[in-house]
Amino acid sequence: MSGLNFLSVRLPNPTASLRVLVLAIALAAGLGAPVVAAADNSMTIPAMSQQDGAWAGEPLGSSATDTIGSAGCAITAVTMVLRHYGIDVDPGSFNTWLAANGGYAYDDQLIWGAVTTYTSGRVAFSGWFGPDLGLIQGELDAGRPVVAEVQLNGNQHFVLLTGYGVDGFVINDPWFADSIRLIDRYGDPSTGIVSIRTFMPADAAPRRGERDGWLASAVAAVQRGQ
Repeated sequence: MSGLNFLSVRLPNPTASLRVLVLAIALAAGLGAPVVAAADNSMTIPAMSQQDGAWAGEPLGSSATDTIGSAGCAITAVTMVLRHYGIDVDPGSFNTWLAANGGYAYDDQLIWGAVTTYTSGRVAFSGWFGPDLGLIQGELDAGRPVVAEVQLNGNQHFVLLTGYGVDGFVINDPWFADSIRLIDRYGDPSTGIVSIRTFMPADAAPRRGERDGWLASAVAAVQRGQ
């Protein structure tokens, strides 16, 4: 949890599979439901815990009250993203770097754009968006996990979206250190997801029209969140 947010069903016939996908999207659009295809598309990303004893007790940034264990969900979710892209980091070492290199605002509010600096551009913070389920699905289809803001017991919290399937979106949850369907813990994604943060590896250029938020991202990069 954290503080305020500031400034597989595989069909043997490819044609049949495509028909099922088109039908699922058409039905979802007609019913006004989130567009989540009836196929499995999930990344294997080990869940990490913000409450791991190796770093849980460390102060979050320069906070006198918050620790990684109590409020480090955002940096733990980002750590999982970075590890997915082959960067060897854990919440403790990431927190230490952020604290020493201006990666926090107001003591412990993560500056999302600091991710780009930390990785020397290997992984760039690429956007701060609302709960756009189509954008989320597009990111996951491209193999890019998405950090999502949700509410846990009335508090801001961040989880990592790692894929989707016939049962909806799948998340890694830093507070519980598990992988679970988002709907089972946070409800319908159309209402349970408050906002999202996206990240782009250096070896993957965005497709035309894929990133309406790139200009906004430049502004969002200096905004704060945790």
